[in-house]
Amino acid sequence: MKFQRDKRFDSQFDLVPALRWYPYVGKKFGENGKRIMVYAHNIPISAAKCDEKRREWSDKAVWADRMDEYTYCQGCWTNAFRYFIKGAVGLKSNYGDNSGSAIIQRVDSFVDQIAYLNFIQDLVKSDRAIARAEPEQVEVSKGVNLQILRILDISHCICWGKPVYDYVRLMKGFKVHSEKDEGQSGFSSCVIDIGGGKVMRCLRVFHPSQPGWFNPFSDATHSIISGFLGDEPMETTTAAAIPPVAAGPSFDVRAI
Repeated sequence: MKFQRDKRFDSQFDLVPALRWYPYVGKKFGENGKRIMVYAHNIPISAAKCDEKRREWSDKAVWADRMDEYTYCQGCWTNAFRYFIKGAVGLKSNYGDNSGSAIIQRVDSFVDQIAYLNFIQDLVKSDRAIARAEPEQVEVSKGVNLQILRILDISHCICWGKPVYDYVRLMKGFKVHSEKDEGQSGFSSCVIDIGGGKVMRCLRVFHPSQPGWFNPFSDATHSIISGFLGDEPMETTTAAAIPPVAAGPSFDVRAI
């Protein structure tokens, strides 16, 4: 297995009520001074197969241990992740196992440094490739992911699509500052006061399952993502240093 995940957090994840699946946490997570979470949205499945697949995928590490497949297998089920990687590391064409060593190194280095997870902690019943989770699933997943973000002490969060971006922005105890339109449809960012004197940067990208809108090979997409990740590490920045521009709803940070 190329992408060995960091299992040091598993015992903490096991204490999170309703957690169904672990996030993948790369073996070099946090080494570059940034603690990056990449959130996909959900896993749609037909109603007829939902219970069967829940049993088949009951292992908490079932997705976290499949990053080799997501990154290098060229199949319809890996397209979105691979499109995202192309945009995130600034590629101009497709990549694979036979790509040059410089390309492989860029891809592998990025995957080794991130955490990755579908935000919705359940299967979503749908016969379509794009599905919206039930309100109860969303609320349960918000609670689970709030604790995951805190366990991992995330400094930079990249969200695939507006629903996930809004789920994160409206978590309990979070207050949004410094909203920014990134100048490309479906791309925006903000700084979030997450409590405890800390802030987290959050980037919305167009869902990479729609490559015509995500534009994985475009200079604009590359610039947005590299610019977002190129800022100073957020763990050294206090919330008081960020002047509020557009504040979101405020919650009692203790009421988790």
